[in-house]
Amino acid sequence: MLGYSNAQRSEDRFPFLKTIAYACEQDVAGDLFKGVTINISKSGMCLYLYECPCIDPGRHILIKSELPVSAQRGAIRWINKVEDGFYKAGLMFV
Repeated sequence: MLGYSNAQRSEDRFPFLKTIAYACEQDVAGDLFKGVTINISKSGMCLYLYECPCIDPGRHILIKSELPVSAQRGAIRWINKVEDGFYKAGLMFV
């Protein structure tokens, strides 16, 4: 699946490189996973995700690291496999 173009977004995204910790919203165990952000806006961000159980579009993740926006919860809108266990994803804050 392809990512969203700038024309499809409601807000411009700005470069934001940071390693973050996140959890799958419905994971009772609360396991933390690592990701790396690429860019961000008030409404979403693009990031790299490593293998985790919540990599399907529509699934929600909880960001456990500090971000320059108030949102800490997001829905995966699209995801592309880069290689085994490594994905590029678009997240819309909810």
